[in-house]
Amino acid sequence: MPKTLLISGCSYGMVYSEIEKELKDLFGVDEVVNLSQSGASPDRQIRVAIEWIAQNGKPDMVIMPVSHYNRFDLPIANKFDPLHNLHHKSNWHSIADHDKINTDIVSLETLETYMKSGAIVHTVEHTEHDKLFVKLITFQAYLELNKIKHLIFDTGNYYEKLWMQYLSIDDENNSGYQPGMKKRDLIENSTGIYRLLSFCSNVWMYEQLTEDEKKNYIPWDEADTLRYPLDDHGKATIHHQKEQVLKLIKHLKQEGAVHD
Repeated sequence: MPKTLLISGCSYGMVYSEIEKELKDLFGVDEVVNLSQSGASPDRQIRVAIEWIAQNGKPDMVIMPVSHYNRFDLPIANKFDPLHNLHHKSNWHSIADHDKINTDIVSLETLETYMKSGAIVHTVEHTEHDKLFVKLITFQAYLELNKIKHLIFDTGNYYEKLWMQYLSIDDENNSGYQPGMKKRDLIENSTGIYRLLSFCSNVWMYEQLTEDEKKNYIPWDEADTLRYPLDDHGKATIHHQKEQVLKLIKHLKQEGAVHD
C-alpha cells in the first residue's frame, strides 16, 4: 500500500501543498494529502484527520501545525462536508462566510447576538487554552495508540511571549499554575507534541530571515511586504513562503520532533 503523509492545518498549512515533492523525499512517503483550510480551528484539524483515517485507513504520518487556540466550529453550515459534516468556522470576535450559513437554523441577527455574548463570557480566555491542551493530549494519544508517526507543533499561538503570563497564577501563590492547569506538564513533557509552550513556528521562520529580508518579505498569498519591525503578535501570524516552511520542516525533523 502507498505510504501517505496527512496534513491538517489552517491557512498556515495550505502552503504545504506547494512542497509536496520535498515532503515525499523528506519522509519517504508516496503521497501527500493536505486537508488544511483557511480559518480552521484545532477542532477541525483533529476532526477531519480522524474522519479521513476512518474513511481511508491509517496514514504513515500526520503533520498538525496547531491553529489558533480561540477558534471553534458551529453546526450551522448550509452544505455537508464529507470530512467536516455541517461545522462552520468561527471565533467569538467574528464569523466568516455568511453565504455558507444555513439561516433556516439560525438568523444572522441571532448569530450576531450569540457571538457578542460569547465574546463577553470568554473575556477571560484561560479555559480556551485548557480545552486546547486536552484536545492535543487526546489526539496525540490516539495517533500513538494507532502507531501513526506524527509531528505536532504550534504555528501562531506563541505561548512563550503572548500567553504564559496568563496561564500562571500570582507570585504570592508561587506555584506557577492556575488551579486545574497542571496538565501543562503533560503538554511540556510530551514527546509527541513538540515544545508547544516554548516554540512558535511562525516566529522561528521569521527569525531565520536577515534584517534586509525582513524589510522586504512578502508573505505567502499576499501582494505587499510586511511592516517592519514587527511586534510579537505580528511575528506569530505570518503566512510564510514555501521556502521558509521547508526550512522549518527540515529543522523539526533534525530536532527529532517527529514522534515515531
